[in-house]
Amino acid sequence: MEKAILISHASAGALVLLTGLLNFISKKGGNLHKKLGIAYVLGMAWIFVSAILIIAFYRFSAFLMVVGVVSFYATFTGYRVTKRKKLGEHTWVDLAASVLTMAFGIGLVGYGFYVGSVAGFGASLAILSYIFGFFTAFAAYRDLAFLLKPREEIYKLWWLRQHISAIGGSYIAAITAFAVQNGDRIMGGSQYQWLLWLIPTVIFTPAIIFFQRKFKTRKEHTAVAAGM
Repeated sequence: MEKAILISHASAGALVLLTGLLNFISKKGGNLHKKLGIAYVLGMAWIFVSAILIIAFYRFSAFLMVVGVVSFYATFTGYRVTKRKKLGEHTWVDLAASVLTMAFGIGLVGYGFYVGSVAGFGASLAILSYIFGFFTAFAAYRDLAFLLKPREEIYKLWWLRQHISAIGGSYIAAITAFAVQNGDRIMGGSQYQWLLWLIPTVIFTPAIIFFQRKFKTRKEHTAVAAGM
């Protein structure tokens, strides 16, 4: 049973990487983009579920736990924002997701201090736990704050910016997972292999910012011209 779950987990990962890449290069907002998006969300959902099953019934893995939670939360919020394009349309599900993820991020920082107390606070696992824990908690806090008190001055297509940011972040998490899982093949067992946790973020974050600005300008212009 464990082998079947592992195979399905890896298969879902391959699906996410492929559909994410195709959506990156396909026409945004079109029918193909939406179908690929659904496949992406379903694939990421199974990555999360299968990771929980592996951790709960077979063996604990901090790597699976972090990647599963971070990637699924980003995917979930990126999908949900397309379903609530008007401010204030969130439900308790959106609030619960942000609260639980923020708690997870805080717990991850705590886990980093625990690792640091045993292996040294400069240990790579401790440092990564600080970094990912902080940014996970901070991202969830920002989402929660926005849900509870949306900014009135936000531009009309605010949801598009959030969608790009969240889905882009989840894809970075997927690429990071692939890179780390294949770290020995990529870096040949180098002592700097821990950098694979950070390199995808450094490379792809500028692309996310580019698309946010590109579509904000284009869509806002279109919306104003159409009298929306």
